[in-house]
Amino acid sequence: MQNNVVDLIIYLVKRVHIGTRLKDIKLDKLRGYNNSEISAAYSWLIQKHESGELHEKRLNIEDIPSPRVLHSNERSRITSDAYGYLLELYYLGILDGKRMERLIEFAMLRMDSEITDIPDIKDWVAGMIFDSEYLGSDRSLFLKGNETIN
Repeated sequence: MQNNVVDLIIYLVKRVHIGTRLKDIKLDKLRGYNNSEISAAYSWLIQKHESGELHEKRLNIEDIPSPRVLHSNERSRITSDAYGYLLELYYLGILDGKRMERLIEFAMLRMDSEITDIPDIKDWVAGMIFDSEYLGSDRSLFLKGNETIN
């Protein structure tokens, strides 16, 4: 479910960057997502917008600090598709430089010596967005079961 929310966040952020207002995005175009996923994605987007971390009009690409280039050891552990996905998240403003660096560290510190690919990155990004173990807090956008929204 959380990976679906990450995909939905990417879609919504792309729409916002091209000038679509959130209220103008038709929910019927979001087929394949349940109400909980849509609510979580909108909540994340509104929270980031209100905190100033996400702007409706993205700066020119020249104004965004360039992320560092992967070291050869990192390139051997992270597929080019996965790094491209990380770059997309960075340039969309979903990840900042610090979180991107943390994801690269996760890939390098894997005990299983497996190559990191897009599904791994999606899992980690979902964890960073929604789970307390990555964020260092107990805040989550998902209801835990018996909770309600007033």
